[in-house]
Amino acid sequence: MFPFALRLNVAGWMHLAYYGAFLPIVVFVSRKKVVATDRPLPNRLRHFQFTAFELTAFAAVSLFIARIQWIRLFPRSLPSIGAILAGVLVLAVQLVYMWPRWRRAVQAKSRVVHLFMPSNATERAWWLVVALVAGIGEEITWRGVQWALLANLTRSYAVAALLCALMFGVVHMVQGWRAVIVIVGFALSFHLLVWLAGSLYVAMTVHVIYDVIAGLMYGRLGRELGYGASNEQPLDVSS
Repeated sequence: MFPFALRLNVAGWMHLAYYGAFLPIVVFVSRKKVVATDRPLPNRLRHFQFTAFELTAFAAVSLFIARIQWIRLFPRSLPSIGAILAGVLVLAVQLVYMWPRWRRAVQAKSRVVHLFMPSNATERAWWLVVALVAGIGEEITWRGVQWALLANLTRSYAVAALLCALMFGVVHMVQGWRAVIVIVGFALSFHLLVWLAGSLYVAMTVHVIYDVIAGLMYGRLGRELGYGASNEQPLDVSS
């Protein structure tokens, strides 16, 4: 797949440290603000806009580091039919598994669901932007650059994938600790797709489609089940 860098430079080490240590700390602090019932929830549209900008910036930095570390992210060869079918299967399993959990989180008025529930045309448009940027950018950062740097250190595809999946799960802890476990599993499935395809393309596609569907379904469930901010309580979305 992706060739190992011959030697990690300062930028490579900074990428490892930022996503492996600093970002989890920032997310942990942010989670406290979201689940605290005495604090107002953030403006959802501004949250979508900021998230899109933030993820774009992260992807740009990762692309830059990939270039100077000689990490080849986008081979010209297309994924095999087998890899594409594996992507379809992974997406189907994820959706079937998460559907009842999305519904229960909305029914329980989970505060964190507010961050993923577009409620009007403008928010839905921005959610599509967020889903696209997240699906592409997070795969570049986590299944591409961070994985390649860790693989270079550990000399093991599997160990690097596991470490990367754990990091990826932790930086999503705003969704709850049980959600972290689910997201680690999702991350490992994306690593499997990258291994099968020999590129990021299938994992990116599955990631984007999943995020689009998740947000739109949260919005639909919110309308159907009368989701409101006034009586929201903290709840893991994976429960």
